Amino acid sequence: MLAQIHSRFIVTTTLSLLYFLLMAGTFNSLGAVLPLMVKDLHMDWGEAGFGFSLLGLACGLGSLLPAVVIRTVGVSATIAAGTLLLAGGFACQAMTQGVRAYHIGTVFMGLGFCFGGTVAGVHVISRLYQRPSTPIGIYFTLGSLGSVCGPMLFFLINQSGSSWRVFWMICCCAALVIGGAAAFSTHGCHFRQDDDTENAATSTTGGWSTRAALATPQFWIIIAAYTTCLLINTTVHTFAVQHFREQGLTLGRAATLISMGALVGAVASTLAGLCGEKVDARKLTLLSLGCLGLAATCLLFPPTALALSGFVICMGLGMGSSYVSTAMLLLTYFGRRANLELYSLMCMISTLAALGPGIGGMVRDRTGNFTLVFLSLVIIGTVLFFTVLLMRRPMPGNTADADIFMPEAG
Repeated sequence: MLAQIHSRFIVTTTLSLLYFLLMAGTFNSLGAVLPLMVKDLHMDWGEAGFGFSLLGLACGLGSLLPAVVIRTVGVSATIAAGTLLLAGGFACQAMTQGVRAYHIGTVFMGLGFCFGGTVAGVHVISRLYQRPSTPIGIYFTLGSLGSVCGPMLFFLINQSGSSWRVFWMICCCAALVIGGAAAFSTHGCHFRQDDDTENAATSTTGGWSTRAALATPQFWIIIAAYTTCLLINTTVHTFAVQHFREQGLTLGRAATLISMGALVGAVASTLAGLCGEKVDARKLTLLSLGCLGLAATCLLFPPTALALSGFVICMGLGMGSSYVSTAMLLLTYFGRRANLELYSLMCMISTLAALGPGIGGMVRDRTGNFTLVFLSLVIIGTVLFFTVLLMRRPMPGNTADADIFMPEAG
């Protein structure tokens, strides 16, 4: 029994550390490094935003591949492949001399995130524990801490006089070490054997078939909510540093604000994981959407202490809780049976969020600021908030449209 607990602890720890690195070296950090890369590589913001979009597209469009590879050759081989892709992406960024290599690097980083990130992590952790909410919360907490450490590490490297290329080389070396440890620890990983035989009436056991889940509008609403959370997160983190600098803030202060938001997100992930054992996952999803919409709203105002504090708190609470809330909402509504495929499909379709930075970059080049970009995010977030608010839990064999938008009890 102790050996089993020890094994689960090691697997959870290594997967969480890998997710920490993924978050530290990809989305948040790329947004912090981009202003200097744009200057040194003579890019415009359309090209820079397109690279961020490629990162999201590669991560999203490839999300079904890990599910196939996991079912075919196992989790360990899947994570090993992700490690090599991730290290290759970081190496491309470290050695890039132009836009093309930058774009190639973001594609590799996205694929590495796809194979080594949440699809594999959530699948393994949800099957290692009977009550997976808290372990999933811890997993996403460490990811949020990576979002804190990544931009701050870059800022310290920049302050020391070193090039942004040093940051990418450090990420490359860390990927090989941590990814290798995660692949090794999951080799021969044993899952709970009663996942598909427990009482289907229990919220996180048993479950729907993939086909039945796809026939419910609620599944697509959850996907839309997750996509909206990613859209706001990805777009804001692409342009927030530059937006703050255009409003008179220093690079160091802008990077600090992003990291502070990620720190709040780490706390929010932990709380969401703990609350997920008792609180309805739909309510947590509403919290995520509401906070992210408020965070984008704060960017529409001058950078006063109130607006910046509101941005940091709302961005952190929104993103920190969104990863846990949407994963648990999917698991609670449809069970473990097809969760790997459903979660992978959700990640793939959420690729639409990657259009945000590309479109946003073009809007910025034409309008000269990011106001219209952030306003659009507020509108989209508001629409999804009220859609989820009116959504009710799906019932097996009952997917009539009339039953979709009825308030849930409690």
